[in-house]
Amino acid sequence: MATAVGVAELDTLNELLIASAQGDRSAFTRLYKLSAPMMFAIALRTVRQRDLAEDILQDAFVTIWSKAAQFDPARGQPMAWMITIVRRKAIDKLRAKARQPNESANLDDLAEVLPDPATGGASFASAAAAALEQCLGRLKAEPQKAIRLAYFYGLTHEELADQMKSPLGTTKSWVRRGLLQIKECLDQ
Repeated sequence: MATAVGVAELDTLNELLIASAQGDRSAFTRLYKLSAPMMFAIALRTVRQRDLAEDILQDAFVTIWSKAAQFDPARGQPMAWMITIVRRKAIDKLRAKARQPNESANLDDLAEVLPDPATGGASFASAAAAALEQCLGRLKAEPQKAIRLAYFYGLTHEELADQMKSPLGTTKSWVRRGLLQIKECLDQ
């Protein structure tokens, strides 16, 4: 289903990252157009402020441009590598501002939200979001919620344990095992 399209788009992102590493600005522009919608959604859901998410996205793409040569397709997928950069930038921004997760927000509701594949803007972002959503949907409720809160909202393991009212070790296991299951699912 998504594998044939996903593989072609994955190859495209690999090629665009390689070309960007060699200084090809048009390849970098295309890379931006394919991946920015999903990356912006992740930044926005993490920091919950549009202007801050826009700054994070810009910082992330500056980093992607300057470190594109460091991407190794043998170690992971290009979108995962870029999303990691966005997430780290967002979490760093939150920590720099000494913000805590919005206590008035219902994290149970937030954990159910992912970038909408129908409005992702680019076909790769849509395919990647759909594949990720499908793999997340295969997980049991607790690991699924823990992963969504950790990766899309930047909660630490301690914050997850507190939010989910579970022991820290259990929460860490949910995240670790869930990520392994997602990796296996996405590699199929």
